[in-house]
Amino acid sequence: MRPLWSLGLLLGAVFAAGCEKTASTGLSSPSPAAASRPADAPATPAGAAPASAGAEPVYHLDHALPKEPTRTLYIGPTEVRAYVCTTLAQVATGMMHREGVGPEEAMLFVFGGGDRRSFYMKNVSFDIAAAYIDTEGVVKEIVQLKKQEVTPVPSASADIQFVLETAPDWFTRHGVGPGTLIRAEGGSLRDVFGAKAVLR
Repeated sequence: MRPLWSLGLLLGAVFAAGCEKTASTGLSSPSPAAASRPADAPATPAGAAPASAGAEPVYHLDHALPKEPTRTLYIGPTEVRAYVCTTLAQVATGMMHREGVGPEEAMLFVFGGGDRRSFYMKNVSFDIAAAYIDTEGVVKEIVQLKKQEVTPVPSASADIQFVLETAPDWFTRHGVGPGTLIRAEGGSLRDVFGAKAVLR
């Protein structure tokens, strides 16, 4: 899934697993997790799909992200290994170009602070579930994202800093719902990953 960014769908429908950021004043535009493009970000990151003349800049890669390395996340009584997205290209690409998501695979999108986030599924050919997680690492809501759906699914909360994508039934199978605390090896999500976020 991808996030949408600020600059008016900065990535517009450009992001991978379709993440878009929805600012408190409206939709913003990164779409594999949701964020704003840093002022010093290149117009097109290395390895990104080229943009045609006059088109919006492209921030996602033209190939799938690797599945390794991953980090262990502790989610209530269970755990999962997740690929962690902190850079502009990673967040914009998300699960784009993959053939599917395994039953125990996950991807964590990291932003620099809390905001309203939206994700969509451009260039993603399989369904996924996404947990919108606040600045304290608590799951606020879980949404189902349908393959190839380009309409962003916004968070109800305006305090979302992390988004965790999994197989569609992962949260149900593991009994994880709103109110569940998620931590990383070494501490809270904010302490372990927050400072690495490029997107706000």
